[in-house]
Amino acid sequence: MIDGHVHFWRLARGVNTALTPDMTAIYRDVEPDELRPILDEFGLSAAIAVQASETLGENLFMAGLARRYPWIAGVVGWADPGAPSIAEDLAGLRALGGIVGLRPVRDDNRSIRWMLDPSLWPGWAEIAASRLPIDLLVQDWRELDVVQAMAEAFPETRLVLDHCGKPDILGSQFDDWAAHITRIAGHSNTFCKFSGLATGMTTDRIVPFAQHVIDSFGADRLIWASDWPPLDLASSYAEWIALSQKLLGGLSDREHTAIWHGTAEKVYGLCVPQETGELPA
Repeated sequence: MIDGHVHFWRLARGVNTALTPDMTAIYRDVEPDELRPILDEFGLSAAIAVQASETLGENLFMAGLARRYPWIAGVVGWADPGAPSIAEDLAGLRALGGIVGLRPVRDDNRSIRWMLDPSLWPGWAEIAASRLPIDLLVQDWRELDVVQAMAEAFPETRLVLDHCGKPDILGSQFDDWAAHITRIAGHSNTFCKFSGLATGMTTDRIVPFAQHVIDSFGADRLIWASDWPPLDLASSYAEWIALSQKLLGGLSDREHTAIWHGTAEKVYGLCVPQETGELPA
């Protein structure tokens, strides 16, 4: 079992500008030694660490953590497709090792419409040529059209939609979000992180959103993830595990295997030692 999306940060580095003191549950150093007992408690053997700052130094920091903690199975790092040195940046990341994907983010993710700037197409082409999958984090579901445009522009690049495209479950904004998800999933190069649904709502409110993601992408294009520790702003690891078991309860053993680790291994090219034991029901 793999957690497909976790974060680490050290405030003294001064690069995690999206964090603010009012985020009391997570405004602190977040290190692998804190996560490891949580993974052990719920039977997870590995995790994928995802960038949390918009600097090339983030890649060095995260790759260093992965070297120190082998259960960090890979790093989804950061790069700027608009950088004049993008080709060299990508070559450096390949030499660094441990980088299994990229998540280009700008301006604390206030919007991702910048991704469609035509001047960035050469940089995106360099990233596509690197064969690294790209995680896409929308500001909210209203920007899912950008994800669809990227899927159309780069059909050979694996694109991973983070957090189910951030549906507005509280506001019950289902139809438009669902239509976007259907269109995105219609592209065979798209995948989705099964995360972002632990909103404090009742399970009944969440089920239609979860089921639509499952039906649209299928198990072979879904990656279970926690988004820890931002998860703690709305829920907890234990609660999200329990909710995931309910939402995924009707699937077959093969589908469980795909969602809990198989798809992550395929998309990010991981090689995680298999451990005996049963997957969550």
